[in-house]
Amino acid sequence: RRVWLFRRRGGFYAINAVCTHLGCTARWKDEDDTFHCPCHGSVFDLDGKVLSPPAPKGLAWPVLDLLPDGRIRVDLAREVDHSFRLKV
Repeated sequence: RRVWLFRRRGGFYAINAVCTHLGCTARWKDEDDTFHCPCHGSVFDLDGKVLSPPAPKGLAWPVLDLLPDGRIRVDLAREVDHSFRLKV
């Protein structure tokens, strides 16, 4: 799957790594805490917001659910606001 899962203060959240320009997979860069699309150079911040086009919009945040067995399910068909955190 092309998703980044983060655990930060307040809980878990996910960012869909599919670039909104042409669908390439954005890669995480530790050195500057950004996502970079290798195809056409779009750059996104830690929240998935566009820092450098050509991407027309930011990376989506998919819905997370906690399953009864403790696993986290990522639902790429639904999106949440960037303030969402799954608390476990």
